[in-house]
Amino acid sequence: ALRLTTPWEGSLDALHDLLHGGFGTPAGGFVLVWQNAHLSRERLGYPETIAWLDTRVQRGHPYNVPLLSDRLEAARRGEGPTLFDTLVEIISEHPEIDFRLA
Repeated sequence: ALRLTTPWEGSLDALHDLLHGGFGTPAGGFVLVWQNAHLSRERLGYPETIAWLDTRVQRGHPYNVPLLSDRLEAARRGEGPTLFDTLVEIISEHPEIDFRLA
């Protein structure tokens, strides 16, 4: 189990930083198993992606709003990565993590 010592509060940038290490992740890498990934894929699909993106557009930094707005419009059309896809991509970018969907 990860013992993250810094909350990431839904910020994908913060999650990415946390996974780099030094914030409660084991030194030297680790195995991360996402249990019930099929349920997460369903629950973090387009409806949740739309809600997440909408919140960030409403309170986002001005330089992020155009990008997030484009992603939001694509998600409303059922296009582009879902929140699940984005989380999988972020975790997969870390070669020191042996990432598995279960």
